[in-house]
Amino acid sequence: MAGPLNLFRRRAALPDAWRIGGTDWPIVLSRRASRRVTLRLCALTDCLRISAPPRTSLADIRAILDRHAEALAAQAAGLPPRVDFVPGARIPFRGRTLLLARAEGFRNAWSETPEGPQLAVGGRPEHFARRVRDSLIKAAETELAAETAEAVARLQGFRARPLAAVKIGDTRGRWGSCAADGTLRFSWRVILAPPEILRYLVAHEVAHLAEMNHSPQFWAVVAHLCPDAAPSRSWLHRHGPTLHRIGPPR
Repeated sequence: MAGPLNLFRRRAALPDAWRIGGTDWPIVLSRRASRRVTLRLCALTDCLRISAPPRTSLADIRAILDRHAEALAAQAAGLPPRVDFVPGARIPFRGRTLLLARAEGFRNAWSETPEGPQLAVGGRPEHFARRVRDSLIKAAETELAAETAEAVARLQGFRARPLAAVKIGDTRGRWGSCAADGTLRFSWRVILAPPEILRYLVAHEVAHLAEMNHSPQFWAVVAHLCPDAAPSRSWLHRHGPTLHRIGPPR
């Protein structure tokens, strides 16, 4: 029979998941040199991310979770619904609506229908979601490479480091980044946004080749590359969480 100390330890330990709004959210706990505990539901990975100082006990974290139950439930209710990659699903794609369909054989095919663009995906049914994601990543690579080349060409007249490479990922936070060596990284999910959003994101990161900061000089470069940057920046801030809810959790 478990003694009082062992019983307390089991109660104090964090479970693998925490029930919020009727759904179990897997817990990801990270220890950071901060002064407080932060709780965040990740729209991309469908998990509860907890950041806590190294000395905060698990019992204290559980107590904080209990105290913030209503706030977490409200946060979960405010998340956009997830749209799975399944046959018949319609997802945003470059300012339009893309229909996902099954194809015979093993090839994927893009086509234009009276209802709009369609992506027909072949292969085994259990690989449907992965093959949709792979096709969207390829589309993003093509568009981002072309837009980046055009933006870099328009940097003439600015002192800028050379472009090293363009890489694609699926980040939780930043939509893009520029490394000191001139490597630009973008989230493939920007292909789901209207074209002007992708164009602004590219302009933002290419501008960092000239200014590795967010000074007035940096924003002047952005304005040169993308005069209508402000509305696109606001759009990405408002609608970004929706793009993270498209497809299965990462």
